[in-house]
Amino acid sequence: MARLIALDDGHGMTTAGKRTPIINGKPVHENEFNRAVVNYLSIELKRCGFNTLMVAPGDNDVPLADRVNLANAKNADAYISIHFDAFDGKFDGNDPEGLTIHVYPGSVNSKKLGNAILNNLKGGTLQQNRGVKESNFYVLHRTKMIAILSENGFMDNKREALLMLDTNFQKEVAREHAQGICDYFNVKYIPVVVIQVVKKVDKNNNAKTFYRVVTGSFEERSNANDRIAELKKAGFDSFIALN
Repeated sequence: MARLIALDDGHGMTTAGKRTPIINGKPVHENEFNRAVVNYLSIELKRCGFNTLMVAPGDNDVPLADRVNLANAKNADAYISIHFDAFDGKFDGNDPEGLTIHVYPGSVNSKKLGNAILNNLKGGTLQQNRGVKESNFYVLHRTKMIAILSENGFMDNKREALLMLDTNFQKEVAREHAQGICDYFNVKYIPVVVIQVVKKVDKNNNAKTFYRVVTGSFEERSNANDRIAELKKAGFDSFIALN
């Protein structure tokens, strides 16, 4: 039977204070990032055989009790809450940065899940690793299943704030959460596969069509190298194509 993962996109579009300082004339709302990542994460998990439960669908700020009660009522196997951290709401050149995973104090299995996710997150876009921390957040201590709350950067750190609306970053964060969840549940992660059609014309003006399987798109060369190593270990000859 497929495991059920409850997904929480932390806060709503109108939640007070949950936004960056002004960037290019307007702030970025935290939920713009959270919602996108949760949607991508749902796709990733379903491809790997999980079922998903959206506990706060839409743009409204669903009460925490409603989110948790729904996950508990559906007997979810894990609860994943996606967030973006904040410090003082200002870009002042002395801003904190980095990734943090929060778990309920003393929850051994939640900590194992948090570490599995963090191990994948820290291999992506270069960010400070702030570790797994124990916290008494509502969604961590009122859930009946293992639960983590991930902070994927700081809204008042300009470099990280600019990542919030970067589609590649959103997809990367979702993929790394999915890989960590798969690692914890001992489920094989299934990467997305894209079939790229390439048409070439030879010197005699004969057109030929080639089909290329694309298994990843990365901003960092090191991440592409890691994917190549994984594929070769599995017995697939692979290469990096630069567009």
